[in-house]
Amino acid sequence: MSLNIVSKIEAGKKQRLRVIIGVIATVCVLALLCVLFIQLLLTKERIEIENHITEVAKQSAVAIDILINGDFETLGLYARILGNEPKYLDKNNVRNGLKTVIKNTRFYSMGVAYPNGDVIIYDARKGFTPVFNVKNFKYFKAGMSGQNFVDFINSEYDDNKLIVLYAVPVIKNGKVIAIVTGANDAKDYTRASDITAFNEEAVVHILDGNGDILLKDSSENAIFKSSIFEDEDGISKEVKEKSLKSESPISYWFKDKNNIRKVAAFVPVGYNNWKILAILPFSSIAHNTSAVLRYSVIFLLLINLVVILGIRYNVMIRRRSDNMIMDIALQDDVTKGHNKTSFNIEAEKILFSKKTTPNDRLAILMLDIDNFKIINEIYDMEKGDVVLKNISDIIGKYIEENGVYARFNDDVFAIMYKYVNEKDLTLFAKNIASEIEKIDLSIKVVPSIGIYEITDKNIPLNIMCDKANLAKRTRKGLVGERYAFYDESLSLAIMADKEIEDEMKSALDNNEFVMYLQPKIGMETNLPCGSEALIRWNHKEKGLIPPNNFVPLFEKNGFIVEIDKFMWEEACKVIRSWIDKGLEPLPISVNISRIHFKYENIVEIIENLVKKYDIPKRYLELELTESAFLDNEGAVNSAIIDLQELGYTIAMDDFGIGYSSLNMLRKLPVNVLKLDRGFINEATCTERGFIVLSHIIQMARDLKATVVCEGIETPIQVNMLKQAGGDIAQGFYYARPMPINEYNSFVYHTESVQN
Repeated sequence: MSLNIVSKIEAGKKQRLRVIIGVIATVCVLALLCVLFIQLLLTKERIEIENHITEVAKQSAVAIDILINGDFETLGLYARILGNEPKYLDKNNVRNGLKTVIKNTRFYSMGVAYPNGDVIIYDARKGFTPVFNVKNFKYFKAGMSGQNFVDFINSEYDDNKLIVLYAVPVIKNGKVIAIVTGANDAKDYTRASDITAFNEEAVVHILDGNGDILLKDSSENAIFKSSIFEDEDGISKEVKEKSLKSESPISYWFKDKNNIRKVAAFVPVGYNNWKILAILPFSSIAHNTSAVLRYSVIFLLLINLVVILGIRYNVMIRRRSDNMIMDIALQDDVTKGHNKTSFNIEAEKILFSKKTTPNDRLAILMLDIDNFKIINEIYDMEKGDVVLKNISDIIGKYIEENGVYARFNDDVFAIMYKYVNEKDLTLFAKNIASEIEKIDLSIKVVPSIGIYEITDKNIPLNIMCDKANLAKRTRKGLVGERYAFYDESLSLAIMADKEIEDEMKSALDNNEFVMYLQPKIGMETNLPCGSEALIRWNHKEKGLIPPNNFVPLFEKNGFIVEIDKFMWEEACKVIRSWIDKGLEPLPISVNISRIHFKYENIVEIIENLVKKYDIPKRYLELELTESAFLDNEGAVNSAIIDLQELGYTIAMDDFGIGYSSLNMLRKLPVNVLKLDRGFINEATCTERGFIVLSHIIQMARDLKATVVCEGIETPIQVNMLKQAGGDIAQGFYYARPMPINEYNSFVYHTESVQN
């Protein structure tokens, strides 16, 4: 019995010991766990503090990035508009544009700097500042090298106030043609990066890559004055340099001069190697971890709310600004539909849209109106614009949802059309042409349409349009169908034009262009009485190239200006040589392209040439075609009157081809009328033709103008011209265009020519 009790007592002791040991072990484990937990909590708290201040700095960096990105996008859009439409860089247009665009941006001032350094600045508060030169300014140098620029500077033009200055280059064909600038108050960026939590003990600076403070926190707790390398925080220079060089966020702990423990975080900003430096005292965080977490959550929510509101505000401002600028950039001012820029955007979308299947067939159509300038001449520009709107409505009526169209310029329209088969495409072109021809005008509106069927979507859109344009030109001036399809034979013409353009400048430098003279014959004396200067290209490999192979291209690409100047000088040289040899010069008529009247002071150029070679002005006759008068009537009239008053003879070439020849004759007192060969051909075939020719010659006599008939090739034409009373004849019947030495022999060693 007792043994059982003893054994039970011993068993109880052992059980209690085991319980005690278990409790002690449990307590030790719990203590160890508490120590580990406290250590983990402290470590976590430290990490959380570092992560938190780093996250705060990131949010500040994001806010700064948003502001900078938004401002760059606003300036970039304006710069692209100026690059696409260089006419807006005219100083008057720039002034008007700055005043309009700035209203829908955050900038208080905007400007445009030109490559010579001159800058036009509009301040929304003060108006335009005087033009000054910024050629030595950092932002100008950055912009001219094609780079965007942003920096904090003290503006000497605004009481040395700290501002944020932006600059964006305006690029055209890979070349910087101007710089767009904008300026904001630096306070906007202070507000964006400000940290109001932690009892306002947090400090935020914006640093440059050298550690210098660009934007200083206004708080009294800021320990740095102008650089983080001021020796007031006990942190080594190496640690700070590592923090500045790091491309990812980095943080460290330190004690300031008052022995207050603080944590600092460096976070990169997306520009100029800038850094956000956020500094927070440990005491503002360590009192209560849960409170810190609560405040952190609230703070982060507030920061996110500020960022969201900032993003929303920025998007709203940019959207308003973008809509206004996009209306200018992407809308045609006449038809209110697409322009060339927006057409290219929409056409590219159609080409590469997922909705466009491999079975979908697409075509580019280019359309313009034959002799559209005549409509503006006979009516007015306002009526011409009404016609353009009608054409746009007609295209829209037939294209429906199957493509996009736009007015490119003048009377030129481009269409991208999705069609089923060639019959469908042909019907589409026919319907548009037929409807346009029904427009109610006294002059028939005649369209020409070129069609390029797209077989390779990777061909640049402008090349597709060029191919459709080539097809369109084949219908110009012809009767019958108003449309034509592109085929590869037209590409040969492109290649030939490209070859000519590649060689034209070197040919001029190498004296491959030569002047030929075609004699003019007086109908009464049957003797030479002058000549017309005609260009020939004596190619070093191909031999003599006729002018119709290159002159139309030169008129299109503008090189005709250089050719004209060359011919004028050659004519002056020949006249001078005749005078020096004691020969009586005969007048040489030279052509003047319409392009000269748009860009050059033609009166001054011709006067300088005549003075240079010291020749009488009566020997240099100036020929203009009717199209030159129509293109720029005001400038042409003024120049012609000036030249006539100086003693030059003015001739109207190809008289009678256009609709408004008589109207031009009424306005301009030309000295010579050169009749197109069509008058002579008609006069030899019909009685009506002879009557018209006779009356034109009589009318010219009444106006005290001389009549020159071109294209005389047969004795019948000679007799007809004499009967009609013509003054001067020119054509193969008498002589072909010839080199100068042959012309000298023809004129000065021949008393008479064929009867």
